[in-house]
Amino acid sequence: MPDMPEIQRGHDVPPAPDAAETRAEALALALMGAGAMAQEMLSPDATWQCGDAPVMVGRGAILAALGALRPPRKIYIEQVVTQGKAGTVSGRLVTDTGGARLFCHVIRYTSAAAQQIAQIVSFDHGVKAG
Repeated sequence: MPDMPEIQRGHDVPPAPDAAETRAEALALALMGAGAMAQEMLSPDATWQCGDAPVMVGRGAILAALGALRPPRKIYIEQVVTQGKAGTVSGRLVTDTGGARLFCHVIRYTSAAAQQIAQIVSFDHGVKAG
């Protein structure tokens, strides 16, 4: 199993997040290979769109993709926002080769109870020094 990354939280992330924020952050970490996601968290027909890659459809496809992820070296969580049926987690990460990337995971649940995920949309792009 790969080493788990160093995880830091920015000043905009409350030191005692509420349950919805904690859940969204844990899901985002799993989407980066730095945690686990229980299959029950995904609706059977959930989708995950990652950049320009084809949309993954279904619980099995998403879980298989999660199992193949390699976690980055460091993750900086800069913002966690939840409201009703949605949550977003954004920040920066450092890859195992030292490259920096910005990320944002948008998580849409099947209901405001946030017990199952209907859709995930993930964005990331490289950061250039200068």
